[in-house]
Amino acid sequence: MTCRCADFSPSICASPPARNRRTGAGASARQRIHGTASADFGRRTHGRRGFSYLEASISALILGLGVTASMNLYGSFIRGAAAEKERHSAMDLAGDLLAEVLTRGFEEPGVATGSFGAESGEIARRFLDDVDDYHGWVESPPQNLDGTVMTGYANTRREVRVWNVQLSDMKTVASNGSTPAKAIEVRVLVSGKLRATVVGYRTRHEGYE
Repeated sequence: MTCRCADFSPSICASPPARNRRTGAGASARQRIHGTASADFGRRTHGRRGFSYLEASISALILGLGVTASMNLYGSFIRGAAAEKERHSAMDLAGDLLAEVLTRGFEEPGVATGSFGAESGEIARRFLDDVDDYHGWVESPPQNLDGTVMTGYANTRREVRVWNVQLSDMKTVASNGSTPAKAIEVRVLVSGKLRATVVGYRTRHEGYE
């Protein structure tokens, strides 16, 4: 129903503005509440953003440590593989020369028992015809039997030592030329470091490693 001020008292007609004032007050309250909520949301958002920065920093640190550890492990693996390959190569060089020595005679034919070492004129490996001729032999770098240098062994040294041992106990050293058994040791060094050592034994009638 429509109300006209002519029909009612002024106090009654003044009521709508009052309601408007209350409505205005409610709006102000809502604005204050909204403002407070926005401020709280901003603080919460700022807190979450700061926490994310911290997480990112820690993740980057962990990742960096992991990468460093992986690189160190990979480097160790590469060095270990190279050293193992070097040892295998050295063992082959030592084994080949030992096998050659064991095919030679026990002692120089026609020479009195007790002689030891290379005879006159035996200055090249192809002329060494008995076991103890190899005593003191050194190759740096290693050579083939014909004296040609092996390729790929620029920093490698191969050396031989021979000595007499007791036939009953080949670990017991005897005077040179005094027994029917000899020990042969071949060593291979790479860049001055010992990489392989092999030992064989030769008796007057047979040879074995």
